[in-house]
Amino acid sequence: MEAGNVTDPAEHTEAMGGAAITEHLRRKHTVVLGGRYELTERIASGGMASVWRAHDDVLARTVAVKLLHDHLAADEDFRERFRREAIAAAKLTHPHVVSLYDTGADGDRVYLVMEFVEGATLREVMANLGTLEPGQAASIGERIARALDYAHDRGLVHRDVKPANILIGDDGSVKVADFGIAKAEEHDGDLTRTGMVLGTAAYVAPEQITGSHPVDGRADQYALGCMLYEALAGRQPFKGDTAVATAAQRLESNATPLRALRPDVPRGLESIVGRAMARHPEDRFVSTAALADALAAFADRDPAHTAALPLATAHRVARRQSEVGAPPEDQGPPEQESFARSEGRWLLGVLALIIVAGALVGAALVTGALDSDRLPRVGGAEEEDPGDQGDTAEAEPITIAALASFDPAGGDGENDESLPALLDEDRSSTWRTDIYNSAEFGGLKDGVGFSVDLGESRDVSRVELDVETPGVNLELHVADQISQDLEEWDRVATADDAPAGVAIDLEESVTTRHLLIWITPPLPNSGGYKAEFSEIRVMGLPTGRDN
Repeated sequence: MEAGNVTDPAEHTEAMGGAAITEHLRRKHTVVLGGRYELTERIASGGMASVWRAHDDVLARTVAVKLLHDHLAADEDFRERFRREAIAAAKLTHPHVVSLYDTGADGDRVYLVMEFVEGATLREVMANLGTLEPGQAASIGERIARALDYAHDRGLVHRDVKPANILIGDDGSVKVADFGIAKAEEHDGDLTRTGMVLGTAAYVAPEQITGSHPVDGRADQYALGCMLYEALAGRQPFKGDTAVATAAQRLESNATPLRALRPDVPRGLESIVGRAMARHPEDRFVSTAALADALAAFADRDPAHTAALPLATAHRVARRQSEVGAPPEDQGPPEQESFARSEGRWLLGVLALIIVAGALVGAALVTGALDSDRLPRVGGAEEEDPGDQGDTAEAEPITIAALASFDPAGGDGENDESLPALLDEDRSSTWRTDIYNSAEFGGLKDGVGFSVDLGESRDVSRVELDVETPGVNLELHVADQISQDLEEWDRVATADDAPAGVAIDLEESVTTRHLLIWITPPLPNSGGYKAEFSEIRVMGLPTGRDN
């Protein structure tokens, strides 16, 4: 590739980075990279690179040029990562991914040439509007999820999904930018050094912090869930005084329920966002394609509504291509700073965070804090005094003899063949209801469920469910004899908006042989209106104990 043409001969000897080039342009000199790309305006800058609006003199079009900062271009490791970005991104040709056109080195300057999207970043849109309508957020989220799934299918994980890397075009297009710290999954142990966390504090997945799981597409899914939460609630799900504190919060606590902050968000959409943000990767959607399918049910299909978002953005620049590492210094809170190769304080902070996380886990294991008693409790039981555990503390698992679907208004059952999945201790296998065309069971019935036969009468004090569609409404009924008539069952507890792991505690243990899990409307929308569970456990007093 040719050396860059600089019209002032005196400047030929200067190895210009972002600051030097800015000064050069201020003095009305032209900077051309590779004999082709004329830089016209700097539109973003971060810890790793600056991004410029440029003119491609060969193809006569506007492009975006990402220029690595001088001090990083001098580092062979960073040059190598930059080169790999080009190789990785060049594989991606998708309507919702920013296209990479060219890469090169002009003297000491290393650059990428990318598609230029006229519009605004999702970060700018949210900063101006505060929140998005649920349909808008779902529409944008669906398209991001499909772009990420396309990359995941090709072995690429973005690792730094955040609002500043999402471009909203004036034409209503949505594009994911900056696969700059993406890593081909087939190449293990290369540029991601031990102890280095890549991502942005507000959106980084727990496993990127702790190293407890290999980082795969589910980390991108988590980040997208955090973005959707922010777009709907008007605030980030976790926020501490520092970036490390922000990241640490997700290891220790759950985000405030979305509908507690924004009651008009549909329950199904809240469920989808919550599942994408699950702390453990195995509890999230099986793929970002599945997440996209779930979001599609809530998406606003009118492109004009998305196109209007950039136009409503205050302080709009002509174009802001993806930021790289961090936003310009005069924008955004400090927690947005990228984790990627940031100063030594980050490495120390992350190391401290991992030590703290390890200590928390170790203490939990020693004290027994990570047991079923930590599940959210609902139903008839009030919060117990730690010194008075009552029946629950002495409860033992009760063997379940049989399961059957309960569908009094349907008559043909509800996926009976899948019911054994509730007893196999495998979260990947599930039982679900039929899929309905509305949250009200399509107007066909008042509810459905499944019955549990304990084989004999037992004193039951607690029922635990692993819920795959959080937000479902449940009732617990009991009966001495099985019946397909709901009136023959006695309701003993309810669980509205049940979370992913729910324990239904009874005020007093109930002697019964048959239990009924009765599911009532509205159904969550997770790839269709349905309720889905992976495990059920019944707890009760040991046989022979008096009540």
